[in-house]
Amino acid sequence: MVGVLSANMPISLSGSALLGTSGAAGASVLGAFNSDGTSALLGNISSTTSSLISQMKATANQRLVEEQAAITELATQRRDAINVQNERWISVKAQVNNAQIAVDNGREGIEKINQTLLLMRGSVAGTQEDLAFYKDLFNAQVTEINNEADSGGKAFNLIGGINRSDYTPNVIEYRNNLGMGFTQLTGTYAGSDYKIVANDGTEWIPDLGSDLIEAHTAASGEAQTYTTGGIEIRKATSTRNGMELVSFDAQTNAITVNISIVPHEAPIVVTGTLTRHGNGIMQSWFYNDFATAADRTRAFNDISAAEVNVVLASGELARSAAQATMDQRKVDAALDELTKESGAIQQTQMEQMEESRVKAAQQYQAMLTNLQNLSSQQQNYLNAFAGFIDSPFAQASLNLLA
Repeated sequence: MVGVLSANMPISLSGSALLGTSGAAGASVLGAFNSDGTSALLGNISSTTSSLISQMKATANQRLVEEQAAITELATQRRDAINVQNERWISVKAQVNNAQIAVDNGREGIEKINQTLLLMRGSVAGTQEDLAFYKDLFNAQVTEINNEADSGGKAFNLIGGINRSDYTPNVIEYRNNLGMGFTQLTGTYAGSDYKIVANDGTEWIPDLGSDLIEAHTAASGEAQTYTTGGIEIRKATSTRNGMELVSFDAQTNAITVNISIVPHEAPIVVTGTLTRHGNGIMQSWFYNDFATAADRTRAFNDISAAEVNVVLASGELARSAAQATMDQRKVDAALDELTKESGAIQQTQMEQMEESRVKAAQQYQAMLTNLQNLSSQQQNYLNAFAGFIDSPFAQASLNLLA
């Protein structure tokens, strides 16, 4: 097949470039004319015939150029339209890819949290040999779990990033088509959050990434202050050594704790309700710093419950993964279809360009054949009348008609 030529590259209709050769030099239609303008097929013809052939060649070539330019322009317009669609789908794909990243991050986070929970069993057991070391290790592991759950930021987090005022999970939203279609992936929480709501309305809220717990006013959420020696300080303490569990009712979640703001001062007795969210594991103070076998058993039980809760969180993540995968396939299918359409346009353009060349060659050949037939008839008339006219002047006149 003849290759595709651009519209600004005229296709020559002369010689073998248009109609091919038959193996002998000058055997093509245009090659049938000698350099002096006479026809090798028909014998000598007039200069008028040669001029007509030149005009035919120029006209046919111009028509071919214009037709191929129109073909190229139409193909370009169609490709440009596809490119616009392609860019829009690529934008959608980028958003779906971000959702996939959030899913992958969540899976990695879940795996790390499960590993940490397994290690925490060893920490609880180890407190019987070295209480101080393994108690601190246990608290560090709780913080590690919470930091893992909240890593990555809200835009890529499906296992953390909750709204701590009402514990609503993080939601990742993205476009799934070129219209108004959106997908929402609702996350879960694999960390451990809690707060103690005191009977006086004060809310004791921990900083999940550290060992700090601080009092806030329930109505405004503002941090409260504590006055000692005439100086106002933050009403906060460390969960590692500033809290002591007095009592806890697992049925009602009623709790009483002693909270020491200043070490040498008497602790604040806080009585209220414990609210837990996430996997449910607590810091060592909640297990009486593993002082007895019963305390360690409560810790083991909470670790087991936390493992179940993390499995449930993993199930929620799996649903998000399935949705993101489905959207990814839909976007990939749309992009593949656009690629096929672009290829079809290219193929159609090539076929139309070739068809236009063949058509131009056929039209030119037909015009040339008609002109040759006319020239042949003219020569026949000349030959026919020449034998009946003896006058040299008459023969010269007839020759001038040729």
